[in-house]
Amino acid sequence: MKTGFVPLLATLAAAIALMLPQDVQSQRPEAIRRIGILIVGDPALPRPAPQPPAPNNPFTFSLAKRGYVEGVNLQIERRYGEYEHLPALARELEKLKVEVIGVWGTRGARIVQKIVKATPLVIYSCDPYEHVKKLSRPDSNVTGTTCMTTELSPKRFQLLKELLPRARRVAFFHDPEDAPEGFRLAKMAAKDLGISIHEVSYTDRKNIPEALNRIAQLKPDAVFVYPDAVLFGELPVLAKFWSDHSLPTMNAFPEFADTGGLMAYGAVNNEIFTTLGDQVAQILDGAHPSKVPVRRATQFHLVINMKTAKALGVQIPKALLLRADRVIE
Repeated sequence: MKTGFVPLLATLAAAIALMLPQDVQSQRPEAIRRIGILIVGDPALPRPAPQPPAPNNPFTFSLAKRGYVEGVNLQIERRYGEYEHLPALARELEKLKVEVIGVWGTRGARIVQKIVKATPLVIYSCDPYEHVKKLSRPDSNVTGTTCMTTELSPKRFQLLKELLPRARRVAFFHDPEDAPEGFRLAKMAAKDLGISIHEVSYTDRKNIPEALNRIAQLKPDAVFVYPDAVLFGELPVLAKFWSDHSLPTMNAFPEFADTGGLMAYGAVNNEIFTTLGDQVAQILDGAHPSKVPVRRATQFHLVINMKTAKALGVQIPKALLLRADRVIE
């Protein structure tokens, strides 16, 4: 190992090695590999120092299982910014000559894809067909993993109707520049179920409050939340709004139900980030991204927040409770 590494990192590397299978414990060459991660978020907020890799961080632990340990032989350049900042941040990472750039979020990935043409991109997208024509052979510098949020929009509407059979007016809360196909599929499903869908949109973090005010004025029977990278940073704000206005919500990720949403059905982020880490490792091992198939999520959880249901006076059908993967009491 090169001199200059603090004892803590050596201890950490040894600890991780003990947790890995014997066939992956052999150390990589000493050369430091460098990757970049672009995260949609308010750049003005203070950011914590990068945390050491650990089993509860699925992305870095997946990389460690393949022999790439952050702080030992892997350097991760993390950059935060709103959508308008992503082109400059992507160019900055290219100047640093990172070997792979990860981008989390459909709209953000599409923005970066227009800028970065040579450096491999590993993306987390709700709609992979916004980025590639074929999942098995991306045929470009782009690969990644999809949570299938777009494809599952009709299923979510069916669950919402089962939960609220009398619902007639539903607000569709989304960023129209994120994954347009999700809204199209949702409209078709809503029509088949006899639901009138009302689009309430925002295009950046700053106009989310205005969009929420429109929902309050609309007074829908429920809100269908189509998530994006921006909304993940607004979970406490959203939870308070739903509670203050007594609004049932259908969401695509368990995290939204954990923070007060009524129900969620969608992919499990631990699985997705584990897969993304594996895809980055494949590219670091020498694979061209066009030879790394885009992967689909395989784990989907139905989560029901009973605390929220009781506060709203919503009676959860027994059949729905029996199908739930998790019930928040």
